[in-house]
Amino acid sequence: MPPFLQWSAGIGVALIGPTLCASQGFAQANLPVATAGEQVVIKREACRVIEPQKYRVPLSLDAVQTVTLVAPFDGTVKQIAEKVNAKVQSQGDVVRLDNTIQKLNLDRANLVVKVATLEWKMAAGNEGSEKDLAQVKLDVANIDAKLAQAAFEQANIRAPFSGEVQRILVTEGQFVKAGEPVAVVADNHMMKVEIPVDRAAAESGKTLAFKIEQDDVEGKVDAVLPLPAKFEPLRDLFDSIASAQVVIDNPIGKFKVGQTVYAPLIPRQPVVEVATSAVGNLADGHRKVQVVRHFIVRDIPVTLMGQVGSNRIFVSGPFAEGDEVIYESTHQLGDAFQLKPSGTTTANATPTAGQPAVTSPATAPKAVGF
Repeated sequence: MPPFLQWSAGIGVALIGPTLCASQGFAQANLPVATAGEQVVIKREACRVIEPQKYRVPLSLDAVQTVTLVAPFDGTVKQIAEKVNAKVQSQGDVVRLDNTIQKLNLDRANLVVKVATLEWKMAAGNEGSEKDLAQVKLDVANIDAKLAQAAFEQANIRAPFSGEVQRILVTEGQFVKAGEPVAVVADNHMMKVEIPVDRAAAESGKTLAFKIEQDDVEGKVDAVLPLPAKFEPLRDLFDSIASAQVVIDNPIGKFKVGQTVYAPLIPRQPVVEVATSAVGNLADGHRKVQVVRHFIVRDIPVTLMGQVGSNRIFVSGPFAEGDEVIYESTHQLGDAFQLKPSGTTTANATPTAGQPAVTSPATAPKAVGF
């Protein structure tokens, strides 16, 4: 049996060792609470802290429908019809180009229609090819007039659906070429985001909980997708992971394109692998792990990540380098329980896992185990 270290504290005594043990857990309700002068036996292990930057991926809201409006022809911007963040109706004008040339072409086409109409009337009493030719000329003139009308209307660049103007990319008086972007319009009545999810819980139509900045929200899974490259590092923490496109209703426009999204499977605090027996419950129902930090027991609130086998699990919380995770104890230890080696005669005696503590002959440690 490996040796254990006997530690004394301002309010109690502890025996500490490095041995792993898949026990029932130290945080059971039936364990006695440690009190002053009482002997306590605990087991702990050094933790390897993984910084969350390894898994961090910036996520943001996007509209289900977004379109970039482009210039239909070379021309000059005559007017910006709507400002950024303005609501726009379907087929509402956003940007208007100078249409002088298109207007002249339309006027000319309409005159040609009048001429063709007169020729058709003059040939109406005739028979044969003369009448047929007049009809053809009139048909061609009408088609040209419709083309000129379409070109004239294209000078008004319109939103294809009701939504909000997200960006204006040009200024009045600016020359633009055909195909050059001029504005971005989004339908923000429905928002979407792609987040990593547990594959077992991901199913089209199900709801998922996540955060949009400070708001807790629920969205509906619209599609389950293969895991994209940006989420690949998360495979280290979860056995089975996928990506889901989630949509949320936004009828009053509470949420905006670009707002930050926080997904439960992306840790925001350091990650540590611990024994499942190390995980206990806080008074508010959330999970915790207890660590020894500078000879003081600290409660660390944690979020559970993926499990490793049946006895190990990844957790995320405010861990620090040098923390030692307690995974078994004979007593319930409160936050701030203070420890020091039993029998030490100097204030700077610092035992490490698996090494004998500095003790006096009268309080030499015994071989103690579970």
